[in-house]
Amino acid sequence: MNRMSIFKKYFKGSRFLTLMFSMMREVTVDSTSPAMTATVKTDKTFYVPGEEVTVQVLLQDFAPDDQGYSFFNFIVQYDSQVFDNSEYLEQSVYKETGFTPGSEVSNAFQFNFLSPADGSISFGADTTMRGIDLQVEANSKHICIPAVNQTLVTFKLRVKEHTLASSSVISLANEFTRIRACEANNNFYLYSPDITALPSEPVAIAAAPSVSVFSAGA
Repeated sequence: MNRMSIFKKYFKGSRFLTLMFSMMREVTVDSTSPAMTATVKTDKTFYVPGEEVTVQVLLQDFAPDDQGYSFFNFIVQYDSQVFDNSEYLEQSVYKETGFTPGSEVSNAFQFNFLSPADGSISFGADTTMRGIDLQVEANSKHICIPAVNQTLVTFKLRVKEHTLASSSVISLANEFTRIRACEANNNFYLYSPDITALPSEPVAIAAAPSVSVFSAGA
């Protein structure tokens, strides 16, 4: 009898493999609760071509004992065939008049809120999706972005003038999320599995109004 046959005979009917795979599962399955939830909301759910869209990134559902964060990095994605923000940008970066940091991170002495940058994330050559990069960092290791329900940022888009009637979603590209926790002056990074991205409500675009041209009878 060869060694492999002896091995099979020894472990046949035993719980060795079951126990081994059970241990592997315990190691690989992460049962840690998400650090927070994040969602992207618009001021309305129905727009007409040419109308301005106000977008908010909301953070909520933090753990009661959460010590806060020293860095946030979120990417908001939108369809560039439906929405445009060029009037709010200067060299692909939002002008100060085009966005507003939330009240928890607006203090420039405490936090460095970078102007949102458009198109900094590539979603591939065969897609019209673009990403708006949002980053805020505490200016000192002694300061943390508080773990309380908050609006992280408000910014503008506009429905393109000649957009056909459609439905589109402005949402969080959570696979690019990166945040840095702040606990007892020890910083560590958390990534997308640690943040629950709540689904964004679809935005409906109405058909452009048609203009009738007629001549009055004599």
